Amino acid sequence: MLRWVFVLLLLANVLYAGWNWQQQRSATMAEARQASVARPSLVLVDELEAPPVAAVQSDAAPIEESSSPEELSRQCWFAGDYADKDTADRAVSVIQGMQLEARLNAREVPDEPDYWVHVGPFESRDRAVRALQQLRGRNIDSFLIDEGELKNAISLGFFSQKSSAQRLLSRYRNLEYRLQVHEVPRFATHYDLYALGRVEGDDIKRALEREGLTAKPAKRDKKSCI
Repeated sequence: MLRWVFVLLLLANVLYAGWNWQQQRSATMAEARQASVARPSLVLVDELEAPPVAAVQSDAAPIEESSSPEELSRQCWFAGDYADKDTADRAVSVIQGMQLEARLNAREVPDEPDYWVHVGPFESRDRAVRALQQLRGRNIDSFLIDEGELKNAISLGFFSQKSSAQRLLSRYRNLEYRLQVHEVPRFATHYDLYALGRVEGDDIKRALEREGLTAKPAKRDKKSCI
């Protein structure tokens, strides 16, 4: 009797174990199905359809290739001005040595005046001659001016310095004739140098200064160099 009870209990345990295993297997399969549904499908990159790309417009100006600089054109330059012909000729030689055309333009410029100390003019030549004889009788060096704006006046001295003329006036301040000083305009010749060619002003300046010559290059109209 006990043996049958033992067999029944054993069968019951086996059946329970089988039922429990079946339940666990069913739950595992259900979870696997849910996971496969939630997982995204695998798609190759080549199979994806690329979205259209919108054209981008740029406000930037197109880049242009820089052109090579043009050859320097012929230009006219005022190179400098010189107070004596020898210096001007030296400057011309420098410019010509640079394979440029050189042109000198002489012009008269105001200079310091001369000072003419005189007596008169008198109303007539006879009156001027009598005054001249009186002055020479007192050993005063003088001569008669017989032309120009001081005609019939008597010259007592011609000076390049005003101070020298003033000293003569002081020496003869007690003379019976009134002495006067007449300024005589004086002009000096200056020489303007022009250079024409394919050159820049700095090149002219350096070349002249290397020879100890002053240089003040300034661009001019080509007519100045012709």
